[in-house]
Amino acid sequence: MLEWINQNSGLFSLLAVVASVIVPIVIYKKQRKDEMRSMQDELDAIKEMDSTPFPMSDGMRAKHAKINYLQKQLGKD
Repeated sequence: MLEWINQNSGLFSLLAVVASVIVPIVIYKKQRKDEMRSMQDELDAIKEMDSTPFPMSDGMRAKHAKINYLQKQLGKD
């Protein structure tokens, strides 16, 4: 058994290198997808609570600024 492992050590090294490249890419894509879902959920929640923008207080102005920011982040310009 040890002889077989020793003979195929190059293959195991190659697989380790491939995994060290692929795993971070998969993790990044999953985190990005979760981040986009989170932004969409936040935007939906803000829009549900949104009322008429006039007259605008400082709090409402900040809320609308956040809405615009989230829309740009989501590419919904």
